[in-house]
Amino acid sequence: MARKLAATRPERTFKTAKSKARETKVIETSHPAIVLVVDDDPSVLRSLKRLVSASGFQVKTFGAASELLASETPRSNACMVVDIDMPEMNGIEMCEVLKGSGRGLPVILITGRTDARTRSMAAQADAVAVLFKPFEEEPLLDAIDRALALSIRDGSKV
Repeated sequence: MARKLAATRPERTFKTAKSKARETKVIETSHPAIVLVVDDDPSVLRSLKRLVSASGFQVKTFGAASELLASETPRSNACMVVDIDMPEMNGIEMCEVLKGSGRGLPVILITGRTDARTRSMAAQADAVAVLFKPFEEEPLLDAIDRALALSIRDGSKV
């Protein structure tokens, strides 16, 4: 997937309307938008960090659910991109633990598995989007925009 993202992503020599809009969202809030990425595959983490940060967001990456659970998570203007299938704890369980501790954020689930069990789990999760690897960059970035809009709205209630 990492190679696919890097190979299919056109070099941007100018800013698109969407990237300008993303920069505006970052400026309009009290702190920069943060995207937390959790995946046990280092090449996926590198690719997603590169893509998401090039789109104007701060990115924090975690190679395991336990790393994210042990870290400080923002309460608003943030979202998560989470792999469903991880060794310690699946991504959906991790999101439930965060939500139970009052640290829940809007989530985009990603997975390379298309079996019935994974599809069923993903359908029942409270996710902004579910993307199946390999995926194109625009659906991911659109999902991040939607998730951050939810985070900003929900964060203002805290």
